[in-house]
Formats: sequence, C-alpha cells, structure tokens
Amino acid sequence: MNCLVCRKPFAVPWSPATLSKRDWVCPDCEKMLTPLNEGCPRCGHPTVDRATCGDCVRWLALGLDLTVRSLYAYDEAGANWLHRYKFGGDVVLAHQLRDGLRAVREPGVAYVPIPLSEERLRTRRFNQAELLARLIGPTEQVLVKAEVSSQRELGKEERRHRINPFAVQQLPRCGKIVLVDDVYTTGTTLHQAALTLRRAGAEQVSAVCLFRTLNKSKMRPI
Repeated sequence: MNCLVCRKPFAVPWSPATLSKRDWVCPDCEKMLTPLNEGCPRCGHPTVDRATCGDCVRWLALGLDLTVRSLYAYDEAGANWLHRYKFGGDVVLAHQLRDGLRAVREPGVAYVPIPLSEERLRTRRFNQAELLARLIGPTEQVLVKAEVSSQRELGKEERRHRINPFAVQQLPRCGKIVLVDDVYTTGTTLHQAALTLRRAGAEQVSAVCLFRTLNKSKMRPI
C-alpha cells in the first residue's frame, strides 16, 4: 500500500475494512500536522492560559465577535501540505483529514464555504474551502465573492482594512451557519464574511478553519 501523502509504500495490517479503504496514510505522515488543542478561545492561536490573542482583541475592539475553531497549526508541515493541496491541485489530500473534519460536525448546521471569485475559480479549477466543507457536513452556497487583489503580499493591517468583497445570495433555512476556510491569518476573510451574513439576517455565525497561522511563523504566504 502506498501512502496518500508521501507516496511511499508501507505495510498495512489486513482486515475486512482494508479491502474498501483507498486513502491510507503512513504513520509518519499521520503525525505530520500539529493539532491546535489549547490556545485562544476565539481562534485557536497558541496563547498562555488560553487567553484571547491580540488579533481577536483587535477584532472585538471593532465590535466583531466571531468564534473560529482552528484545527492545525500553520507551521512548516502545514504550509507544505496546504501548498500541495491548494496550489498543486492534489485534492485527494483532503481525505487524509476526513476524520478530524467530521469530528467537528454539528447537527442542524449549514456549512458555508468561503467562496472564490469567478476569475479565481476558473484559474484554480476548484474551491479548496468547499471540498473541506463537504467532508464536514451538508454545505450550502450562500455567499458570492467579487474579484479583489490577492492577499498573499499584503501586511496585517492592509488585510484587516481591505474592502469587504462578499455578498449574500440567499440565507439557509437553518438558523446556524458555520463558515469553512482553509487558513486563518489575520481573520479578515472570515470576519468580513460573518459580518455580511449577520447584516443579511443570519442568527448565529461561527467558523471552522483548517490552519491557523502562528505569529512567529516564517511560512510562505497563502
């Protein structure tokens, strides 16, 4: 059996489930990503005594309160994984994290992926957030996004004050919306999407994000 991530062969103990399973990950790659279990209660960033991090303090000062469940640290391994998935188009990698994504599923929730602009979707050919959302639970296409310049080269403050690019097509019937995105850097994307939904009448909005950047990280920008 070849590992889904590193492609190297490894031994798999035989069982009836082995016959149907096609997305095996070797033990080394299983441990590659760093889970975020302790940290800021609003975004998961590692903090002392689970204190609210500086980014969330600034959002709260602007009157924007959004709880984001971040699953993994955007460290070296996280950056390499996301680059392969998001820019290399290796979409099967998402299945490596299927169990972790399904563990955050809640009943009676509409999972709303952060959309790409039409131009970006044509270029990339898939929405990385939508594939992640489908692995969690039922998804709904609620938001649309206008074309804006890439955030990859923007600083923290430039990202935080960019023009809100989101609009609502139609709110889901259920009252609770969970936004889904791939990586949380400053939180601008998720906070702007949440603000748009609330202004349109959404009752409850929270978010799930695959990766949370670390302040001291030197990773490539996403």
